[in-house]
Amino acid sequence: MFEQAHNSIYYKELVTCFAIVLPVMLPVYRYLAYTTSMSHRATDGIRAKVRKDGYQTVHFEESPEHWIATPYTDRDKAIKWAKRNRAMLVNRRNDTFGAYCADLFRPASPWVERMRKKGHHYTDKYLANRQGYVDNYILPEFGDADPRAISRREIDDWLLILCKRGPKSTAPGAGRKELAGATKNKILYTLSIIFEELRDLDVIAENPISGIRSYSNAPIAPRGVIDRESLDRIFPATHGALVRVWGSSMWAAMMLVFADTGSRPGEVRALTWRDIDIAKRFIPIRKGIESGTTDKIKGTKTGAVKAGFLSTRTVQELEIWRAESRFAGDGDYVFTLTGAAPVTDEGTLKAFRRGVTGAGIDAANWTPYWLRHSFATYQMETLTDEEIVRLMGTSVEIKRRHYAHPDDMTLYLSTKDMQDKIDEAREKLGRALE
Repeated sequence: MFEQAHNSIYYKELVTCFAIVLPVMLPVYRYLAYTTSMSHRATDGIRAKVRKDGYQTVHFEESPEHWIATPYTDRDKAIKWAKRNRAMLVNRRNDTFGAYCADLFRPASPWVERMRKKGHHYTDKYLANRQGYVDNYILPEFGDADPRAISRREIDDWLLILCKRGPKSTAPGAGRKELAGATKNKILYTLSIIFEELRDLDVIAENPISGIRSYSNAPIAPRGVIDRESLDRIFPATHGALVRVWGSSMWAAMMLVFADTGSRPGEVRALTWRDIDIAKRFIPIRKGIESGTTDKIKGTKTGAVKAGFLSTRTVQELEIWRAESRFAGDGDYVFTLTGAAPVTDEGTLKAFRRGVTGAGIDAANWTPYWLRHSFATYQMETLTDEEIVRLMGTSVEIKRRHYAHPDDMTLYLSTKDMQDKIDEAREKLGRALE
C-alpha cells in the first residue's frame, strides 16, 4: 500500500514536470525544425547544409548523390557560389578523376576561390604551372580513372618512366627525355593537392600520395660556370667586337650587367634608367619581372634587396646603348625594344645563345644563369661567402651547394690565406724546435 502511494506521487510529479517543461521546449523544437528545413531547402535546385567545421556544402538536383564543399559559412553566399560554378561542379557526377581535376587550377575555379578565402593568393604563373601538369601529364594517364581505384603503386610506377610531355606511360627512348626529379616532385605535389580535395569532398578516404618517397632534386643537366677563355670570347675588349658577338648594343650591355652583378634575368629585365647610378657604378636591385609575365613587377625572388656594382666597361656600354635607344627617359625600361615592356625572358635566352654561338662556342645548354654561377664562383677569389651571398640574394648553404664551381686557380686564390696561415704556423713550430 505504501508502494502504491509512492508511485502515485511520482507520476504526479512527472506530469507536473512535463507541464512546466513542454511549453518551454516546444518553441525551441519548432525553431530547430524550421532552421533545419531552411538549411536543406532548395534554391533553384540547389540545397545547402552545414558541415561540422561550419562550412556550407551544396548539392544539385541533377546530381543529388554528391554534397560538395564550398568556401563559405554563409548559406546565401554558398548558394551564389554554387550557381556560378554549377556547370563545372555538376560535371563531377560522372565520378572520373578528370571530372574533378580538369579545371582545378584555373584562376576562377572553386578550389582557387576557396584558397583565396583562406588567405592563399597564388600567382598566375603558379596556377598555370599546376594546370600544365594536370593537362600534360595527369589527365592523359588518370583522366578516365575512378579516383577510388588509383593506387599508390600505380602512381609511383607511372612516375618512374614518365617522359617530358609524354603520352600515357611512355618510357624514355626514341628521342624522348625523362623528366627531371624536381619536375616529378612538382607533379606529385599537384596530385596530392587534387587527392586532398577529393578527401575533403568525401570521394576518397585516404590520399594515395601519402608515403610515396620524393625524387632527388638534383638536376639532370646542372648549370655550371663559364670558363675564363669563353668569357673572353663572349666579352671581347672593344665595343665593335662586342656588338658583333651580341648583335646590338642593348644585348651587349645587358649581358655585361648579368656578368657584373650575378643578377637573375627577371631582375635585370625590370631595370629602368632611373635605377642605375652611373656616377657610382651602382644598381640597387629591389625588384624583378614575375615569371611567366611580360611586365608584372614584383620583389626579387627571395625578397632580398641587393647591391650591384658595375665595371667601368659596363657603364660605358650602358651609356652607348642609352644614346642609341629611343626609350631613354628615366622611367623607361633599360632593356626594351618597344618601350611598353622589357624584353621577354624567352627573347633574352635566345639572344644569349645566339651570342654564345656567334662567339664560336658550342654550348647549347648554357643560359644567362651561367653568368650568375660564374659570378658566384669567380668572386670567391676576392670576397667571402657571406659577402657573395649578400650580392646574390641567396644563402651561404645554397651558394656552396649550387653556385660554387671553382677551377684550380679560383680554388687556390680563394684559399691562399689559409696557406699563409699554415705556413706561418709551420715556421713558428720550426723555430720552437730549434
